[in-house]
Amino acid sequence: MRRVCSKAQLTLAVGRMDIGAGNVYLPLVFTNKSTRTCTLTGYPGVSLLDSTGAVIGDPATRRGPTRSPVSLPPGGSASSSLHTLNEGMNDTPCRRTAARIRVYPPDSFDAMSVPAGSFRVCGGVFEVETTQSGTGG
Repeated sequence: MRRVCSKAQLTLAVGRMDIGAGNVYLPLVFTNKSTRTCTLTGYPGVSLLDSTGAVIGDPATRRGPTRSPVSLPPGGSASSSLHTLNEGMNDTPCRRTAARIRVYPPDSFDAMSVPAGSFRVCGGVFEVETTQSGTGG
């Protein structure tokens, strides 16, 4: 039986932002901090929040195919990348800069959040990829 990773079993961190060819990718890294193996399947739910906790724009849309479930042993990590465009890639203006990124792990209704750093949505593109093994996104 697969045991879905709960918020209580996970820590959430932001990986290194990758900027190139007009695209911006930001990995969201889930790490199993519990003593039991658990599973992440599919896409996290992601929204951007301002400093008051209000949502900025629509949540991220799903990008790409769903991958196989990721089994996370204790201490293991999985990641899911956010995708947007560099500023000025098209005529759609950037959203205001977020203070935090709110993330619902796959199959969870309990949100986690991390500081957004310099990440902001531009060009009308805000997508999240399915969860995969490792920390690379």
